Parts: sequence; structure tokens; C-alpha cells
Amino acid sequence: MNEINLLRTHGPDAPEASTETLRLAKDRLAREFAAAPVRRTVPPLRRRTLLVAAGATVVAGAGVGLAVRPLGPAEPLTLVATTIPEFPLTLRSRPATLSPPRYSYAPGQFLAVFLSRSTTDDVYLLVGDSRPAPIATTSRPVTVAGRPAEIYEESNPGGPRRLAMSWERTPGQWVSLTGHRRFADDAALLRLAEHLVDEPQQVPLRVRLAPRGWRVAMFKDDTILTLQGGSPDETLTVQVVPRRDPDLLLNVTGAREERRVTVGGREARLIRADDMWFLQAEVTGGAVVNLQAPLRLSAGQVIAIAEQISVTPRRA
Repeated sequence: MNEINLLRTHGPDAPEASTETLRLAKDRLAREFAAAPVRRTVPPLRRRTLLVAAGATVVAGAGVGLAVRPLGPAEPLTLVATTIPEFPLTLRSRPATLSPPRYSYAPGQFLAVFLSRSTTDDVYLLVGDSRPAPIATTSRPVTVAGRPAEIYEESNPGGPRRLAMSWERTPGQWVSLTGHRRFADDAALLRLAEHLVDEPQQVPLRVRLAPRGWRVAMFKDDTILTLQGGSPDETLTVQVVPRRDPDLLLNVTGAREERRVTVGGREARLIRADDMWFLQAEVTGGAVVNLQAPLRLSAGQVIAIAEQISVTPRRA
């Protein structure tokens, strides 16, 4: 996957996940919801779909009036501290026309997208552990900090010019810079490359608690983060949303019951659906997040994970 395919899959304009992807993201569930005060029960046919763009999973702990009887002999999950990968480079002296980067990630590749503030003079910075796929069949050689590099120009008759420059910056670290329009120029790309430094950058959306052994599967455009366990249907997803939904019980697919809980000292809402937990909360700084999780996990662990979600406000 090159930086363009990565952007199309996980970038700002990527499509929403398919129904099949969402289905696989849900775990096999428990059958009972504990006897607790609930807001109401809604017949299934009244509900619309409200799902985060990828599956999610949450962990079990002390109940808050919502209990789950596990299906089968599945071992309980243990929550442990976790870390989110950091983008390994910083573009020093970022051109004033470019906004701060937005990050997307897939295993083995990390993408920073610098969008133009007023036009389409965007820059993509891809860091991976293998040589990126070229965007064209021919290239010309250049040198970046004494290392050999190749510049490729995409054939795009009638469209904006786009150049990509790729090189092995350090052993095992491949970098690709793609410039559009005014940055689609050999000299412009070489100037940008001169300002790359080894200074890791935190992604804005982070989770600090997860089931033991779970790893980051992807994140997209600073707004969606998915962790995955040992199988494709073991996932936990957090999504930043614009605002609170006043009627989650109607809008969450398969929603059965709702309970008001507390996350980080703020009121939050926890939905027990047919085959998942769905929690919506406001985190420190004011961002609203949705946490989607399979019912293998307890309500208490869902809340514990939600309390360890942080969203850093975007810089100007």
C-alpha cells in the first residue's frame, strides 16, 4: 500500500466501513442485561443506524447495574496500560500555507497529511518499514541528505501535478514525500526533506487502557482509533464525534436499554445493544467520543477505558 492508497483507505475522504466490516467488528455476546433502572426499551424496527466507522471492544469490571453473562468458555480480559504509536518525524519550518498534520495509520505505514489552508497544494508524508510502491513507472534520481532517492511524477493529464519522492532515510525507515501543485516540484520536495527531523509527534486521539495483548489496528484522520485482539472480531473502537446525540437509544443499532453513568466526573450514557456496548462521553477538553465494544466485556471495564481516552485540541 502506498501513501495514496493509505490516504484513500484511512485519510480524510476515505469511505465509511462496510456493513460486513462492522459486523465482523462485533463480538459474540451475552444474552442478559442485569436488572437495573433503565430509561426505556425500544422495538427494533424504530431504530436507525449509529455505528462508529470501525468495530470496537471494551473490557469488564465492576458493574454499574449492567451485568453480562459470558457466552462459552472465553477467558476474562484483563485491562493493562497501553500506548499509541507516535509519528516518528517532525516537519520543522512547516510552510505557512500548510495546516498542522492529520495522522492515519495502518500496520507498517504511518501517514501525515498537511492540507493546504486555501487551495489544493497539499503535502503527504509517509513513513514505513518497506519501500513504498511507486506512483509511476519511471523516475529520476536525486539525493537527500547524502542518501539516494527517486522522484516519480504521476501521469494525470488535465489534472493537478503530483510528484512523490521516496528514499530510505535510515536503515529500515522508508520515507515518501508527495507534493501537489506548488509542492509538485523537485526543489520544493528537497526543501521539505531538509526540514525532517527525528522528533516523534503524539496523535491527538489516544487510549491509555486496553485488554492485555491488544494492539493498534488502525487510526484514521485523528478521529477514529481501533485496537484489535487475537481475532478479527475482537476490536475496540473510539470515534470523535461533533456533538452529543440526544437520543442514542433510538439511533444505536439494536439498542435495548440505556443507563446514565459517570466518566471522568461527567455524565455519560451507556447503551446495551443486541450485540455490543455503546458508550458516549465527553472527555477532558470538551471532545465527545463514542466507544463501541462487544458484550464479552463488562460495563465497568467499558467505563474504565472511557476514562483513559484523551483528545488533544488541534493546533492552528
